[in-house]
Amino acid sequence: MVKSMRQDKAEVDLSVARCDKLLRKGLPEKHVSGRAPVYLAGAIETMVRAILNRAADNAQDTETVGHIPTKRVRPNDLIKAVRHDPDFSRAFAGFAFSSLSPANKPINFILPAEEAKDRREKIAKKKVDAKEDKEKRDGDKKKKKDKAAKKK
Repeated sequence: MVKSMRQDKAEVDLSVARCDKLLRKGLPEKHVSGRAPVYLAGAIETMVRAILNRAADNAQDTETVGHIPTKRVRPNDLIKAVRHDPDFSRAFAGFAFSSLSPANKPINFILPAEEAKDRREKIAKKKVDAKEDKEKRDGDKKKKKDKAAKKK
């Protein structure tokens, strides 16, 4: 009798044993059902397949100005695929991609238009206040230096 692997039974390419090992390592209770690693492997595989499909579409994109269509998926294509999808951008919100292009914030996709506008206004106001406070502190430092120079 041939022993079949859980990976083959579930018809997934990602290693179920590796997912099981990582689940047991990450959970403090160490109690993991037999189905959990299979489900996790399937979910991760589905996510990876979706990201790679989007990245391949980005690589072959002919509509973007300045972009040369290629068959090869580059890291920037993967980053763009993750950042431009609201669900993936939320899932990877705490992850720092090593890229020179600026990151799109997932909050822009989550909030309704009115709340997003209020949020942008609050952020702009905080930036202006911080700039004014810095200028005030710099002015106070300059005055102290001038007083110290006059005393000498």
